Amino acid sequence: MSWITDLLLQANGWLKPYSMQMSVAFVATLLVIYGDAINKTVRVFVKPYPFLIRITAFVLLCTLGYGAITVWGSAQVHKLIHHLPNTLFAPVMFAAFVLLGVLAERFHKKG
Repeated sequence: MSWITDLLLQANGWLKPYSMQMSVAFVATLLVIYGDAINKTVRVFVKPYPFLIRITAFVLLCTLGYGAITVWGSAQVHKLIHHLPNTLFAPVMFAAFVLLGVLAERFHKKG
């Protein structure tokens, strides 16, 4: 059993320095998967308004909204994964990205 712990600790040593980048990748991937649904929802809400207001809403959504979600969300994910025990870090990160792949595949099949 010690070799499994050693392997997990070694994987942790390889991955932990990149935890912030992985957090940003996680949040950005979620936004890529669900961004179109968010845009469609906003489009429904702003449809009755004049063109200039609709354009302003989408500019604000894409610049401030998605930017803020990326910055804030990645910081929250980083805080969450930072507290993982060293032996769980690599398996949890692997599972999280597999889950993202499954979500992307399922969402893609729906659309």
